[in-house]
Amino acid sequence: MKLRKEIEKAIRESNGDRAIAALAICALLEDKMKLAEKGWFDDDPLLLNALKDTDQIPALLRSAA
Repeated sequence: MKLRKEIEKAIRESNGDRAIAALAICALLEDKMKLAEKGWFDDDPLLLNALKDTDQIPALLRSAA
C-alpha cells in the first residue's frame, strides 16, 4: 500500500481523534523511514515509548502500519 493511502487510512480510523491520528502517522513514518534513529522524535517521549513497547500502541496504529 502506498504511504499516502496508509496515512489516509490512519486518519480515517482515528475517528476524529487528532492525537491518535498524529501518533499513527508518526508510527507509519517511523516504520517506513526510521525517523527515530535520525532524532526526529527525540522531543516526544510519548511516541518514543510507544515505538519501543508495541503493547502501548493502540490497535489502530498497528493496523495502519
